[in-house]
Amino acid sequence: MRITLSLPDRVVGKLRAAVPARQRSRLVCRLLEEELARHENALAAACREANRDRALEREVGEWQSFDEEIEG
Repeated sequence: MRITLSLPDRVVGKLRAAVPARQRSRLVCRLLEEELARHENALAAACREANRDRALEREVGEWQSFDEEIEG
């Protein structure tokens, strides 16, 4: 798949100087995959932290019991 990205001229200049033409897409793909993995890991860590928050757990329980009262 092809996409179009806008990059600052200084970044493009460094990319062209450092990476041969036939290897640029592969490099950009690898860098994006690494960054996306870091992002996903950060989200998972935040979720685990939220799950350890007892005050938040009580609040969620209160909201869920409110929903059960409405449905019942």
